[in-house]
Amino acid sequence: MACDHTDPPVVMERAEEWLRKRGVAPEEWNGLRIQHAENTPNAKGWKSVVIEIERRDGNWIVTDIDRRPEVLSEVGLSIAS
Repeated sequence: MACDHTDPPVVMERAEEWLRKRGVAPEEWNGLRIQHAENTPNAKGWKSVVIEIERRDGNWIVTDIDRRPEVLSEVGLSIAS
């Protein structure tokens, strides 16, 4: 069954592209936490999803997937606080 949100591997690819566009070299990615937020209007039981990934030893790791009952006003990629 397909998810109603973007798959984590796609989030990881988008995060790398997003970082490169901002001039952040791959050597600087280790330890970075990136958050991807999106609204999921077709999901049953929630209205949005926030996926957090972290770069560890050259690999992206999913650290959190948070399904939320509210629609988000700010979506897309950001540095996680």
